[in-house]
Amino acid sequence: MRPLDRAPRRGSAIAIVLALASLSVSVEGRAEEAASTKPLDPNTVTYLQEKHIASGAPIYIRIFKEESELEVWKERPGGRYVLVKTYPICNWSGALGPKTAIGDHMAPEGFYGVGPHSLKPDSKYHLALNIGYPNALDKALGRTGDFIMVHGDCKSVGCFAMTDGLIEEIYAFVREALEGGQARVPVHTFPFRMTSANLARHTDSPAYKTWAPLLEAYDDFDKSRLVPRVAMCDKRYVVNPIFPVEGATPDSAAAACPAAPGKLIAPVSPRLAKKLVSKPLIAIGIKLRTRENIARWSINGSQQTWSWWWPTTSASAGPEAKSKSASSQATFAGVRPLSE
Repeated sequence: MRPLDRAPRRGSAIAIVLALASLSVSVEGRAEEAASTKPLDPNTVTYLQEKHIASGAPIYIRIFKEESELEVWKERPGGRYVLVKTYPICNWSGALGPKTAIGDHMAPEGFYGVGPHSLKPDSKYHLALNIGYPNALDKALGRTGDFIMVHGDCKSVGCFAMTDGLIEEIYAFVREALEGGQARVPVHTFPFRMTSANLARHTDSPAYKTWAPLLEAYDDFDKSRLVPRVAMCDKRYVVNPIFPVEGATPDSAAAACPAAPGKLIAPVSPRLAKKLVSKPLIAIGIKLRTRENIARWSINGSQQTWSWWWPTTSASAGPEAKSKSASSQATFAGVRPLSE
């Protein structure tokens, strides 16, 4: 056969390959769309109906790193919140403590949120929710990094990774709350459940002094079942202040706080507290993090121990590593410490 005779066949083969590639992209796109519009699990819907909670009612998400758990709370009629479902976090990277720099592989701790433009139905990690790191305080403290997500695929380099099936329902919770009128879903990330016993285990942690506002928010929510209002000023968080909490900017987060911020919470009555007690749903899934591998974790295959805010592989760290460590330490100078 002459070379020219092969040309039409080659052209046909190329056309077939391109058509198959286009079909594959189309199928993937439809699968992503189906996942992002998937409704809540029927058992979850039944649970909400039994509690007289609308599927589009506002939600509140709490993340606990050491326990590798994500909680979804829903607002009941009357404004108080009830725990609906707890999900296992398949994977997250780093140690306990806040994220301070791009490339530090740390998952953030603090007060964040998901708005309508934070939903990522086309994420390469199945589905994703951008939690909004860095917030205004992070920026005022010079912390860097971005695109911190709650997503699927169980792979993490600073994000909170779920299994695909679980992120689908969490995504549905957020989507329905936003469609129901909630402007922004608060996502508060904690190092662990802020109990006295857990705090006592971590008194020697270099991150200990950064946990005071997280403890305050945890305790206030336990007393009130209302989402904590969080202001940012004087390069620190102020939880449930008397003064109005407005949209913070890096400049306002660095500005001085009012002389007497005070505190404003509305504790639940004993009678209402009984009504808010419920047995939440618990999702089944994988947890790859343990206390042991949180304390000592691997980056690029080499074991490293966290010293202050930067991983140290030897006592003779180079000037660049020392500079990064000093810079990271400096970002916490304005954070109010926990009382011993």
